[in-house]
Amino acid sequence: MLVLQILGGLIIFVGILWAFWAFNKHCAEKFEYQFFTKLSFVIVGIAVVLVFIGNEWRLNSIAENGDVLNGIVLMIVGACIGFFLIIKNFRATNFLYGFGGSIMQLSAFSVLAYFGVIVLVLGIALSIIANMGAQRIYVINQ
Repeated sequence: MLVLQILGGLIIFVGILWAFWAFNKHCAEKFEYQFFTKLSFVIVGIAVVLVFIGNEWRLNSIAENGDVLNGIVLMIVGACIGFFLIIKNFRATNFLYGFGGSIMQLSAFSVLAYFGVIVLVLGIALSIIANMGAQRIYVINQ
């Protein structure tokens, strides 16, 4: 049963990836605009990080009876960056494609950005730990 669940999950994952690719290709042909690009991933990543950090700051301020305004401002800045991307999508396409594409883009990229930051931090930490025991190499003859 476990093998069937894994295969089913992989089939669903590949199907979702194919749907995103087909939608992006269709929009590129119809509107000459692509939703899934590196720039839009970076924009969504920045927005998600700002909203996440702002929320954590707000929650810590509530727990310590501090000023919650700093966290709320960060969350508003992150939301404004996300709204900028949504407006950009609506201007490049029509309402239906802009709405559907923005929902797909924000949902997929926000999850990827969240887990990507975690993987990036783990990779940096592991590379620092791995380089701690490395010996220096001196080149004498050139």
